[in-house]
Amino acid sequence: MTIINALTINVEDYFQAPAFQYSIKESDWGLLSPRIEYAVDRVLLLLSDHHVTATFFVYGWTVNHFPLMLKKIAEQGHELAYRHYCPPDMKHLNQRDIIANFNRYKDQLSQVTGRGVVGYRSGMQLCCATLAWLEEELVLAGYEYSSANGPNKVDKSEGVINCVVDHFQHLNVSTHKVLTKQYEIINTNSIRLRKYELSRKLVACFIEETRTPVLGCISTWVMDNLQPNIRADSLFKKWLHGYHIRETPLILHQLFSEYDWQTVSDIYLHKVLQLNSMKKRKGRCVS
Repeated sequence: MTIINALTINVEDYFQAPAFQYSIKESDWGLLSPRIEYAVDRVLLLLSDHHVTATFFVYGWTVNHFPLMLKKIAEQGHELAYRHYCPPDMKHLNQRDIIANFNRYKDQLSQVTGRGVVGYRSGMQLCCATLAWLEEELVLAGYEYSSANGPNKVDKSEGVINCVVDHFQHLNVSTHKVLTKQYEIINTNSIRLRKYELSRKLVACFIEETRTPVLGCISTWVMDNLQPNIRADSLFKKWLHGYHIRETPLILHQLFSEYDWQTVSDIYLHKVLQLNSMKKRKGRCVS
Protein backbone atom coordinates (compact mmCIF):
# COMPACT_ATOMS: atom_id res chain seq x y z
CA MET A 1 0.00 0.00 0.00
CA THR A 2 1.33 3.42 -0.99
CA ILE A 3 1.85 5.75 1.96
CA ILE A 4 0.65 9.31 1.38
CA ASN A 5 2.64 12.00 3.13
CA ALA A 6 1.50 15.23 4.80
CA LEU A 7 2.58 18.62 3.51
CA THR A 8 2.47 21.83 5.55
CA ILE A 9 3.17 25.30 4.21
CA ASN A 10 4.05 28.34 6.30
CA VAL A 11 2.44 31.36 4.67
CA GLU A 12 5.28 33.87 4.96
CA ASP A 13 6.24 36.92 2.96
CA TYR A 14 9.93 37.50 2.26
CA PHE A 15 10.30 39.91 5.20
CA GLN A 16 8.81 37.34 7.60
CA ALA A 17 11.50 34.78 6.81
CA PRO A 18 13.95 33.67 9.55
CA ALA A 19 16.77 35.65 7.93
CA PHE A 20 15.09 38.92 8.99
CA GLN A 21 13.49 37.99 12.30
CA TYR A 22 15.68 40.34 14.34
CA SER A 23 16.07 43.08 11.74
CA ILE A 24 12.36 43.40 10.94
CA LYS A 25 9.88 43.41 13.82
CA GLU A 26 6.25 42.39 13.53
CA SER A 27 5.29 46.05 13.97
CA ASP A 28 7.27 46.86 10.78
CA TRP A 29 5.54 44.32 8.52
CA GLY A 30 2.91 46.79 7.37
CA LEU A 31 5.60 49.26 6.26
CA LEU A 32 7.07 46.93 3.63
CA SER A 33 5.77 46.13 0.15
CA PRO A 34 4.01 42.75 0.33
CA ARG A 35 4.69 40.03 -2.21
CA ILE A 36 2.89 37.21 -0.46
CA GLU A 37 0.11 36.94 -3.06
CA TYR A 38 2.64 36.40 -5.84
CA ALA A 39 4.43 33.68 -3.86
CA VAL A 40 1.18 31.95 -2.87
CA ASP A 41 -0.06 31.97 -6.49
CA ARG A 42 3.12 30.19 -7.57
CA VAL A 43 2.74 27.64 -4.79
CA LEU A 44 -0.90 27.00 -5.66
CA LEU A 45 -0.08 26.51 -9.34
CA LEU A 46 2.64 23.99 -8.51
CA LEU A 47 0.36 22.08 -6.13
CA SER A 48 -2.44 22.05 -8.69
CA ASP A 49 -0.14 20.71 -11.41
CA HIS A 50 0.71 17.72 -9.19
CA HIS A 51 -2.73 17.22 -7.61
CA VAL A 52 -1.25 17.91 -4.17
CA THR A 53 -3.22 19.33 -1.26
CA ALA A 54 -1.53 20.94 1.74
CA THR A 55 -2.15 22.54 5.11
CA PHE A 56 -1.36 26.27 5.06
CA PHE A 57 -0.40 27.75 8.45
CA VAL A 58 -1.26 31.44 8.63
CA TYR A 59 -0.23 34.26 10.97
CA GLY A 60 -2.97 36.40 12.49
CA TRP A 61 -1.44 39.42 10.72
CA THR A 62 -1.96 37.67 7.38
CA VAL A 63 -5.55 36.76 8.28
CA ASN A 64 -6.27 40.46 8.82
CA HIS A 65 -4.55 41.73 5.68
CA PHE A 66 -5.15 39.05 3.03
CA PRO A 67 -8.57 37.40 3.56
CA LEU A 68 -9.25 37.06 -0.19
CA MET A 69 -5.95 35.25 -0.72
CA LEU A 70 -6.82 32.83 2.08
CA LYS A 71 -10.26 32.25 0.61
CA LYS A 72 -8.60 31.38 -2.70
CA ILE A 73 -6.36 28.84 -0.96
CA ALA A 74 -9.37 27.17 0.67
CA GLU A 75 -11.35 27.13 -2.57
CA GLN A 76 -8.63 25.04 -4.17
CA GLY A 77 -9.12 22.29 -1.62
CA HIS A 78 -6.36 23.10 0.85
CA GLU A 79 -6.59 23.24 4.64
CA LEU A 80 -6.04 26.48 6.54
CA ALA A 81 -4.67 26.49 10.09
CA TYR A 82 -3.54 29.14 12.56
CA ARG A 83 0.12 29.88 13.25
CA HIS A 84 1.11 31.84 16.33
CA TYR A 85 3.94 34.32 15.82
CA CYS A 86 6.75 33.99 18.36
CA PRO A 87 9.18 36.94 18.46
CA PRO A 88 12.78 35.65 18.48
CA ASP A 89 13.58 37.70 21.58
CA MET A 90 10.47 36.60 23.48
CA LYS A 91 11.27 36.46 27.21
CA HIS A 92 7.86 36.50 28.86
CA LEU A 93 4.71 34.66 27.83
CA ASN A 94 1.36 36.40 28.09
CA GLN A 95 -0.94 33.44 28.50
CA ARG A 96 -4.09 35.52 28.21
CA ASP A 97 -3.01 37.09 24.90
CA ILE A 98 -1.97 33.74 23.42
CA ILE A 99 -5.35 32.19 24.24
CA ALA A 100 -7.26 35.23 22.96
CA ASN A 101 -5.31 35.21 19.70
CA PHE A 102 -5.78 31.56 18.80
CA ASN A 103 -9.49 31.80 19.58
CA ARG A 104 -9.97 35.02 17.60
CA TYR A 105 -8.02 33.97 14.53
CA LYS A 106 -9.57 30.52 14.50
CA ASP A 107 -12.96 32.21 14.22
CA GLN A 108 -11.73 34.65 11.57
CA LEU A 109 -10.23 31.88 9.45
CA SER A 110 -13.47 29.92 9.70
CA GLN A 111 -15.45 32.96 8.56
CA VAL A 112 -13.14 33.56 5.61
CA THR A 113 -13.17 29.97 4.39
CA GLY A 114 -16.53 28.70 5.59
CA ARG A 115 -14.79 25.71 7.17
CA GLY A 116 -13.73 24.67 10.63
CA VAL A 117 -10.12 25.25 11.70
CA VAL A 118 -8.53 22.44 13.72
CA GLY A 119 -4.75 22.96 13.28
CA TYR A 120 -2.33 25.10 15.32
CA ARG A 121 1.36 25.81 14.93
CA SER A 122 3.86 27.83 16.92
CA GLY A 123 7.59 27.88 17.42
CA MET A 124 9.12 24.95 19.26
CA GLN A 125 10.16 27.24 22.12
CA LEU A 126 6.53 28.14 22.90
CA CYS A 127 5.31 24.55 22.79
CA CYS A 128 8.12 23.35 25.05
CA ALA A 129 7.64 26.17 27.54
CA THR A 130 3.85 26.00 27.81
CA LEU A 131 2.84 22.50 26.74
CA ALA A 132 0.71 21.63 29.78
CA TRP A 133 -1.72 24.55 29.78
CA LEU A 134 -1.44 25.20 26.04
CA GLU A 135 -2.74 21.76 25.10
CA GLU A 136 -5.70 22.11 27.44
CA GLU A 137 -6.62 25.52 26.06
CA LEU A 138 -6.26 24.35 22.45
CA VAL A 139 -8.64 21.46 23.10
CA LEU A 140 -11.16 23.81 24.72
CA ALA A 141 -10.93 26.10 21.68
CA GLY A 142 -11.72 23.22 19.33
CA TYR A 143 -8.27 22.51 17.92
CA GLU A 144 -7.46 18.87 17.19
CA TYR A 145 -3.73 18.97 16.57
CA SER A 146 -0.61 21.04 17.10
CA SER A 147 2.31 20.97 14.69
CA ALA A 148 5.39 22.68 16.06
CA ASN A 149 7.85 24.03 13.54
CA GLY A 150 11.23 23.64 15.16
CA PRO A 151 14.70 24.87 14.26
CA ASN A 152 16.92 22.98 11.84
CA LYS A 153 18.40 21.00 14.73
CA VAL A 154 16.05 19.37 17.20
CA ASP A 155 17.07 17.48 20.30
CA LYS A 156 15.09 14.25 20.60
CA SER A 157 14.79 14.82 24.33
CA GLU A 158 12.59 17.84 23.64
CA GLY A 159 9.73 15.59 22.69
CA VAL A 160 9.58 15.69 18.92
CA ILE A 161 7.84 12.31 18.84
CA ASN A 162 4.30 12.69 17.59
CA CYS A 163 1.70 11.48 20.10
CA VAL A 164 -2.03 10.93 20.22
CA VAL A 165 -3.41 11.63 23.69
CA ASP A 166 -7.14 11.93 24.29
CA HIS A 167 -7.61 12.53 20.56
CA PHE A 168 -5.39 15.61 20.50
CA GLN A 169 -2.28 15.12 18.41
CA HIS A 170 1.21 16.63 18.50
CA LEU A 171 2.46 16.29 14.94
CA ASN A 172 5.90 17.71 14.31
CA VAL A 173 7.90 17.79 11.11
CA SER A 174 9.54 14.40 10.47
CA THR A 175 13.23 14.14 11.29
CA HIS A 176 16.27 11.97 10.69
CA LYS A 177 19.17 11.53 13.06
CA VAL A 178 22.69 12.81 12.43
CA LEU A 179 25.00 11.89 15.29
CA THR A 180 23.07 13.06 18.37
CA LYS A 181 20.77 15.58 16.68
CA GLN A 182 17.49 15.30 14.80
CA TYR A 183 17.18 17.26 11.55
CA GLU A 184 13.96 17.88 9.65
CA ILE A 185 13.75 15.79 6.49
CA ILE A 186 11.68 18.19 4.38
CA ASN A 187 11.83 21.87 5.25
CA THR A 188 12.56 25.10 3.43
CA ASN A 189 16.31 24.96 4.05
CA SER A 190 16.99 21.23 3.86
CA ILE A 191 15.58 20.77 0.35
CA ARG A 192 17.86 23.54 -0.93
CA LEU A 193 21.03 22.62 0.96
CA ARG A 194 21.02 18.93 0.01
CA LYS A 195 21.13 17.35 -3.40
CA TYR A 196 17.63 16.20 -4.29
CA GLU A 197 18.74 12.56 -4.40
CA LEU A 198 19.56 12.70 -0.68
CA SER A 199 16.17 14.20 0.21
CA ARG A 200 14.47 11.50 -1.82
CA LYS A 201 16.51 8.82 -0.06
CA LEU A 202 15.67 10.23 3.38
CA VAL A 203 11.94 10.26 2.58
CA ALA A 204 12.08 6.69 1.29
CA CYS A 205 14.06 5.46 4.31
CA PHE A 206 11.72 7.15 6.78
CA ILE A 207 8.66 5.55 5.16
CA GLU A 208 10.32 2.14 4.95
CA GLU A 209 11.56 2.16 8.54
CA THR A 210 8.49 3.62 10.26
CA ARG A 211 5.68 2.64 7.83
CA THR A 212 4.20 6.07 8.54
CA PRO A 213 3.90 9.26 6.45
CA VAL A 214 6.55 11.93 6.27
CA LEU A 215 5.35 15.30 7.54
CA GLY A 216 7.13 18.05 5.60
CA CYS A 217 7.14 21.84 5.76
CA ILE A 218 8.02 24.58 3.29
CA SER A 219 7.54 28.36 3.35
CA THR A 220 5.91 30.40 0.62
CA TRP A 221 8.69 33.00 0.40
CA VAL A 222 11.00 30.41 -1.12
CA MET A 223 8.88 30.52 -4.30
CA ASP A 224 9.44 34.27 -4.74
CA ASN A 225 12.61 34.63 -6.81
CA LEU A 226 11.94 38.34 -7.45
CA GLN A 227 11.87 39.50 -3.84
CA PRO A 228 13.76 42.71 -3.04
CA ASN A 229 17.28 42.67 -1.69
CA ILE A 230 17.04 43.79 1.93
CA ARG A 231 19.44 43.64 4.84
CA ALA A 232 19.36 40.41 6.85
CA ASP A 233 20.33 39.68 10.46
CA SER A 234 23.75 38.42 9.34
CA LEU A 235 25.72 37.63 6.20
CA PHE A 236 25.25 33.91 6.80
CA LYS A 237 21.48 34.26 7.11
CA LYS A 238 21.44 36.35 3.94
CA TRP A 239 23.36 33.65 2.07
CA LEU A 240 21.13 30.89 3.42
CA HIS A 241 17.96 32.80 2.55
CA GLY A 242 18.90 33.14 -1.10
CA TYR A 243 20.70 29.82 -1.60
CA HIS A 244 19.27 27.91 -4.59
CA ILE A 245 16.03 29.87 -4.37
CA ARG A 246 15.69 29.85 -8.16
CA GLU A 247 16.02 26.04 -8.20
CA THR A 248 13.30 25.52 -5.57
CA PRO A 249 10.37 25.09 -8.02
CA LEU A 250 12.25 22.30 -9.79
CA ILE A 251 13.15 20.63 -6.49
CA LEU A 252 9.51 20.69 -5.37
CA HIS A 253 8.38 19.50 -8.80
CA GLN A 254 10.57 16.41 -8.35
CA LEU A 255 9.37 15.87 -4.78
CA PHE A 256 5.70 16.12 -5.71
CA SER A 257 6.16 13.93 -8.78
CA GLU A 258 7.72 11.05 -6.85
CA TYR A 259 5.63 11.13 -3.66
CA ASP A 260 1.99 11.76 -2.86
CA TRP A 261 1.07 14.57 -0.44
CA GLN A 262 -2.14 15.63 1.28
CA THR A 263 -3.27 17.87 4.15
CA VAL A 264 -2.51 17.11 7.78
CA SER A 265 -6.20 16.54 8.50
CA ASP A 266 -6.55 14.09 5.61
CA ILE A 267 -3.53 12.07 6.68
CA TYR A 268 -3.68 12.16 10.47
CA LEU A 269 -7.18 13.02 11.65
CA HIS A 270 -8.95 10.76 9.20
CA LYS A 271 -6.50 7.87 9.28
CA VAL A 272 -4.24 7.84 12.33
CA LEU A 273 -7.06 8.50 14.78
CA GLN A 274 -9.11 5.70 13.27
CA LEU A 275 -6.19 3.33 13.68
CA ASN A 276 -5.59 4.56 17.20
CA SER A 277 -9.24 3.96 18.09
CA MET A 278 -9.20 0.47 16.60
CA LYS A 279 -6.19 -0.54 18.64
CA LYS A 280 -7.62 1.12 21.78
CA ARG A 281 -4.21 2.22 22.95
CA LYS A 282 -4.58 5.60 24.58
CA GLY A 283 -1.40 7.64 24.33
CA ARG A 284 0.11 5.56 21.54
CA CYS A 285 3.04 7.30 19.87
CA VAL A 286 2.90 7.90 16.14
CA SER A 287 6.20 8.73 14.44
